[in-house]
Amino acid sequence: MTAISAFVSGLGAVLRAPLTVVAAVVLTFATAIPLALVMGDRVQHALNDQPPIVLGSEEIDADWWLEFRRHAEGLEATFTPAIIGFAAPLSTLSAVLDGDLPATVMLGPIALAVIAWSFLWGVGIERFRRDGSRRAGDLVRAGLTSLPRFVGIAVVAAMAQLALYLTMHKLLFVVVFPLVTEGMANEAGAFMVRVALYAVFGIFVAMVTMIADYARIASALRDSAGGAAFVRANWGRAFSLVVIVTLTLLALVVIYGVGEAYGGSRVAGWRGVVIGQAFVILRIAMRLVTIASEVRLFERYSRSY
Repeated sequence: MTAISAFVSGLGAVLRAPLTVVAAVVLTFATAIPLALVMGDRVQHALNDQPPIVLGSEEIDADWWLEFRRHAEGLEATFTPAIIGFAAPLSTLSAVLDGDLPATVMLGPIALAVIAWSFLWGVGIERFRRDGSRRAGDLVRAGLTSLPRFVGIAVVAAMAQLALYLTMHKLLFVVVFPLVTEGMANEAGAFMVRVALYAVFGIFVAMVTMIADYARIASALRDSAGGAAFVRANWGRAFSLVVIVTLTLLALVVIYGVGEAYGGSRVAGWRGVVIGQAFVILRIAMRLVTIASEVRLFERYSRSY
């Protein structure tokens, strides 16, 4: 089994499990609902002091938003243009590449997301493994049983990635980048150097991600070798699978961006919201495809299978 066949197999497994996708979407959205309600209440309170809004208007009152942001604190400060439409995935990608730390107020929501996806990892492994159960009770039990271990793995992986940002990222972009581009007069050349350094740093981040992913799978499938041993023995296949998944996600982002830019005002209003939420659902489905693909690869090449 190659990385491509593992990806295709994982994609097929997810397509044959629509209820699992629906459950993942519902749980993910449920973790965001309390925050959305709080933010909606604060925005509505701020709008009460504004002139009536014309029904059917698809434009945002820029003056109101600037005034709102000027006085915003805590969760309200996250209500920026970067959360709307195609700007949202671009903002997230930029933060990941440049190592921007999330606002302190977002640590709670991030922790909640980690717990939710630790549960979904347990559900996904049980659902997509060989001879896995399809019964809702078994899937929920698998998710709850593995939850503490998977949260621990997520915390360790986060600490490892933080260490990479504090060391490797600073070395590449604070030391190496200025040295290499110091005499460059061509801005395009400097940009290509930065892209190359992003790729180098991405390999280290991918390594941490792969080890964490296969550690979860090894733990759930009771494999004594562990995730790190599997990645070391199957580095090429595991990394190729990460590249395939990453390119697929980037393709979805590009399609989303082109569609929004091409549509212009035609995708504003409720249409824009629908398109944005469809993109979010596709991202959630792709995370399940990643789980299914990695389970397929692990079962094929782990010495215990």
